[in-house]
Amino acid sequence: MPAGRLRHFILATFALVFLSACAPVHPAGGTTATPAPAPTASPMPAPSLTPTADLAALWIDPDLPAAFRDSLDLPEAVVVAQNRDLADYQITWQTADAAGTDWVYALAAPFATLTDEVSSQSVQAAWKGEAAEPFDGAGLMMTAETAAALRGLWGEFDPASVHIVPAEDLVDSAWAQRPGWVIVPFDELTPRLKVIQVDGLSPLDPELDVRKYPLRAVIGVTTAEGSPLAETDLSIQWVGNRRPEHIARVFMTGTTAMVRHMALRMEEEGVLYPTEKIGSLLRSADVTHISNEVALYSNCPPAKPLRGSLRFCTSPTYVQMLEAVGADVIELTGNHLLDWGAAAISETLKLYESEGFQVYGGGWSLESARRPLRMEINGNKLAFIGCNPSGPEAVWVTAERPGAAPCDYDWMEAQIRDLRQAGFLPIVTIQHIEVYDYKPTSAQRVISERMARAGAALISGSQSHFPQGFAFVGDTLVHYGLGNTFFDQMDFGSSRGFLDRSVFYEGRLISTEVFTIRLEDYAQPRLMTPEERAALLEKVFTESGW
Repeated sequence: MPAGRLRHFILATFALVFLSACAPVHPAGGTTATPAPAPTASPMPAPSLTPTADLAALWIDPDLPAAFRDSLDLPEAVVVAQNRDLADYQITWQTADAAGTDWVYALAAPFATLTDEVSSQSVQAAWKGEAAEPFDGAGLMMTAETAAALRGLWGEFDPASVHIVPAEDLVDSAWAQRPGWVIVPFDELTPRLKVIQVDGLSPLDPELDVRKYPLRAVIGVTTAEGSPLAETDLSIQWVGNRRPEHIARVFMTGTTAMVRHMALRMEEEGVLYPTEKIGSLLRSADVTHISNEVALYSNCPPAKPLRGSLRFCTSPTYVQMLEAVGADVIELTGNHLLDWGAAAISETLKLYESEGFQVYGGGWSLESARRPLRMEINGNKLAFIGCNPSGPEAVWVTAERPGAAPCDYDWMEAQIRDLRQAGFLPIVTIQHIEVYDYKPTSAQRVISERMARAGAALISGSQSHFPQGFAFVGDTLVHYGLGNTFFDQMDFGSSRGFLDRSVFYEGRLISTEVFTIRLEDYAQPRLMTPEERAALLEKVFTESGW
């Protein structure tokens, strides 16, 4: 047999052994499980076969990520070479400017970290063991796979500064060594980690120009001599680890009540006055949630900064403000929705429907008020579910009139489990009793833990006029209260609040970005200064036990 055909015969034998080792194992006496549909692969250039060639031998760099190697779809005419020297072609790390597929990484730290951004120069300095803020003395943690990818970008690392940690231990190690800095593949992010911007860029941004992002490696196909392949007739298929079309971002906000001083300022300065400084930020998400606690009522009295009672309503024209911030989902658990009776809430529900808003946590009947709001965003199946345990009883929906959903935690727990089984990620909001304290009540803790154990992906307290703390139950983020978003409370505590932008990717919550806001002029929230933000976060993280 000619030497060339002998080599290809040997390679084909290796390939059969390799592929058979990867074949699925069928359970004894059972049927073969149907695998989940594979993600759409991006075709990559591969060798063109001449009419006389039988097989193309391909070497796959063992330093490439296991997730990448598992995603490979090879044509029948391509066999895997175990020896690089016997291969016609190879898939391996390329230079940053080469053609290929991006493998994106994220710099991250424990969720309770004040730092928001670092420079790429400081990251590379830490990689080389040089003093650099904010990494001084802490170093970088990552897996061996990640280190192999970054080695191609930055050269050899200083083993005293870069610590190789098993993937399953990275998050716990980061929290144990706070500040613990880690670099992880984008698709392995978890809510317990905070993504740190590098040179002002974040991989969580679906609009990111990834070519400018410093933590990006490239995988490509070359000839045995290292020459990149041109477009050919035969394709090898794989996918990258960050597909922006699979990212879904959801903004959760705190209390909205366009009344008293705020309503008066809207009459004086224009209905959109409150949105001028944070409207574009809220519109940046695929889904923006607003908990509007007050009915929109055409017979509402004129706006006044002071009233004899806490009986609230707003003009239907104020719906323009909700539209201006890109609101998609309106929560109806608020305790002021029926201040002006059934006529006001009925008009509100009709207005929301006519304007295309989706609602949950309240409705025309108990069935509709309890019904989870399901949606699919960029392949991510999300479901909003909420209730009001604090009352007053007059706000709860009855057989005679619409209203907010009262809480039945046994029912809610069962709903969350059913949603999870159907592939949805439940976002749970609860209108607890209001407290002006960073720490949650014992009821908040117990109920949130119960809903998290049932399978909630994210839990948010929608009652709070005061910024409250956080907790994790497993990987479920609990934010006990975000504080006010659009309201007129100007005292020091209640003038501060949070906006939480949660990022979902391919059916998982992978990160939550926390924005901090402060109210001005009784009506207009703005982003905090860096000093204000650091002070609030430090206080809230401390009160959260971190």
